[in-house]
Amino acid sequence: MEDKRMKELKFVYDGVSSVGAPFIAEDVDRAALIRMFEKAKERKVDLHAFQVWRDNELKVRMSLPPYDCLDRRQYYSLSKSFTATAIGLACDEGLLTTDTRIVDIFPDKVPATISENLAKCKVRHVLSMNSGKGKDSTQACFQSDDLPRAFMDDEFPYEPGTHFCYDTGATAMLAAIVTRVTGLSTLDYLDLKLFRYMDIRGIYWDRTTDGTVQAGTGLHASCDDAAKLGLLYLNRGMWNGRRLLSEAWIDEASTTHSDNRPNDMIDWESGYCYQFWTCSRGGYRGDGAFGQYCFILPEQGMVVSALCEAERLQNAVDVVHEMALEVFNDPASAGNVELAADEFYAVPKSEVPEFPMPRYFKIQENPYGLTYAKLDTIGDEFVFAISDGFSLTNIRCGNGKWIRNRASFEMLLTPGENPQTSERTDGMAAAYVAKGNEIRVELRCLYSPHHVTLTFTLGEQDVQMTLTGLRLGKLSDSVVVTGTEV
Repeated sequence: MEDKRMKELKFVYDGVSSVGAPFIAEDVDRAALIRMFEKAKERKVDLHAFQVWRDNELKVRMSLPPYDCLDRRQYYSLSKSFTATAIGLACDEGLLTTDTRIVDIFPDKVPATISENLAKCKVRHVLSMNSGKGKDSTQACFQSDDLPRAFMDDEFPYEPGTHFCYDTGATAMLAAIVTRVTGLSTLDYLDLKLFRYMDIRGIYWDRTTDGTVQAGTGLHASCDDAAKLGLLYLNRGMWNGRRLLSEAWIDEASTTHSDNRPNDMIDWESGYCYQFWTCSRGGYRGDGAFGQYCFILPEQGMVVSALCEAERLQNAVDVVHEMALEVFNDPASAGNVELAADEFYAVPKSEVPEFPMPRYFKIQENPYGLTYAKLDTIGDEFVFAISDGFSLTNIRCGNGKWIRNRASFEMLLTPGENPQTSERTDGMAAAYVAKGNEIRVELRCLYSPHHVTLTFTLGEQDVQMTLTGLRLGKLSDSVVVTGTEV
C-alpha cells in the first residue's frame, strides 16, 4: 500500500504573494471555508492567513487582504517548536540526549550550592515544561547577561517531571544548550541542518540580553514556513527523500509528557509534548500567543498552518481545527471564497477630510511617549506622522483600500514599548474613514498579529487621539492622547 505521506512535496507558490491570489484545490469544500470566516467573525478571531496540506499536497493557501502568506511575522510561542527541533537535531548527532542533565552541560555556570531538584533536571524536563520550576523565569533569563546561570540560579521547588510550569525562560535555556553543544546559535544550526533543505529563508529571531535567541518567542517567519515545519513532522523527519530528523525524535517530541491540567481552555489541558501542545480533537500543534499555529494531524494526513489574532485563544483553535476536520466533506459545495476573504477586512470608500491641511500638534504627556503629530492629505489618501522625539513614523492610509507602509508599529502597540524594529519588511497596512471632524484609521501590523484603531477627533486648535487594540488589554480597551496645535 502506498504511503501517501511520502509523496514529493512541491512548493510551487514559494515566494509568490497570496494577496488576491488564493489557491484552493478542486477537492476542497468551499462552503467549509466560508463557514470558517463566519465563525471567525462570530468568535472575534482575526484570521490573517492559512494553509491546508493533505497527503503531502497543497490544498488551500490563502490570506485575507491586507495580509500575505509571505509576511514574516512574530510567531510568539510557535517559536518554541522550532527550538525543540534544534534540540532534536543535536540529539540525532549524538551531542546530547534528552536524559543529559543541564548541570552537566553547564558545569561552569551552576550555583555554588546545587539543589537536589536542580541536580535531577534533565533536557527532557526542560523540553516538557516540567523542569521543577514553580514560576515563569522569562524576565530573569531574558534580562541576564548570562542566561544559563540565571536559569539555574532560580528556585527549583519541585522534583523535575512532577509539576507543569509553562516557562518561556526554559525554552531560552534550550537555545543556550544548543549553542553550548554545537557552537552555533539556534538559528544558524537550524539553517545548517534544516532550513537550507526546506527553502526557509530570510527569517530572523529576537535576542536576549546575553545574545541568545529568545527561542520561546521572537522568531519572525511566514505562514508558509510554519506549514513546512509541520510537514517535516508529519513525514516523520523525511524531506523529499532526505532524512533530516530521526523517527525516534518525532515520536518522542510528539508524545504527551506533561499533565497540564487544570485549565479553563480544553486545548491547553490536553497534554504537553516537547514544545508542542496535544490537541483535544487529536494531533498536536505548535502554538503562539494570539493565534499562531502549526497543526500536525497524523490521522488525517494533514498539516494546517494559520496566523490569527484572538482575545480568547480557544476560539482561534476551534475555528482552525474545525475547518481542518470539515474542509474535505463536500467537494461539490459552492461558494465565493475569494469574495468572502476580500470582504473580511474591507474598508468603505470615504469622503476626503475637508478641513485645511496640513496640521501640526504638540502631544501632551502620555503613556506612549508620543510627542508630536502631523496630519495631512495627498490626493484621496490621509497621511499622518507620529513622533516620540527620536523617531518620526510616517503612515499613508488608503481610502477604501489598504496601503502597505514600511514603518514601525511598536509605538502604537503598548504604552511604554518602543523598541527599534527591523525594516526588513512592510510594517503595517493602513486605511481610513473620515466623517465630519473625525478620522478613523485602521492599522494592521504585518510583522506581528496585532492591530490598532486610531481615531483623530479634531478641534479648532487641538486634537484627541483615541487608540483601541488587543495589546492594550481587551479589544474594547482604549487610551486617549491629546495634543495642541503648533
